[in-house]
Amino acid sequence: MAAYDLQEQEQIDNIKALWKQWGPLVMTVLLAAVLGIVGSKVWSSYKLGRAEAASAQYVLLEKTLQTEDLANAQKQLAVLKAEYAGSPYASRGALLLARTLVTKKDLKAAQEQLQWVLQQSKEDDFKDLTRMRLAAVQLDQKQYAEALKTLEAKPIEAFVASFAELKGDIMLASGKTADAAKAYEIAINKIDKESPQYRFLQLKVDALEAAK
Repeated sequence: MAAYDLQEQEQIDNIKALWKQWGPLVMTVLLAAVLGIVGSKVWSSYKLGRAEAASAQYVLLEKTLQTEDLANAQKQLAVLKAEYAGSPYASRGALLLARTLVTKKDLKAAQEQLQWVLQQSKEDDFKDLTRMRLAAVQLDQKQYAEALKTLEAKPIEAFVASFAELKGDIMLASGKTADAAKAYEIAINKIDKESPQYRFLQLKVDALEAAK
């Protein structure tokens, strides 16, 4: 029994010695792990809170634009840009305001909003949509070279036909009918023949052919 107690005491002493040597490190690792888990949850909660706040601000902007209160809408968008510039809601808010500004014939202000979106957004499809709207605004202002430059970026596949058609419109407006025809040909080969876009584009092609 005494031998057993001695052996047990030796094990206890060994454990104490190991703990004295490695205990602080173990505690540090455990504490770091706990803090990492807690920190991750806090960060996730923080991001969720900001996303919800940005969403609420966007909804407020959307409702204000429905009342055509541009002054308040611009203030609300300024809050979105200042506090949630990296949020998708800020870019969508700017795009929404730009659309309203176009209907009000304030093309310069609309152009500024669209250019801001291109600088901020990281979504390829959303940026392509913005490029198309910006190019259309530039076309309306007869900024033909700038509009074509806006469409220089290679779009995702879903926007290839629309980019080509808009390029054709810009070239046609600037008097480059041959280039317009080529652009329309690229577009029409990318569109489903049963779609309304195809039929509308075919009318443009036919009109060019008739004008020769």
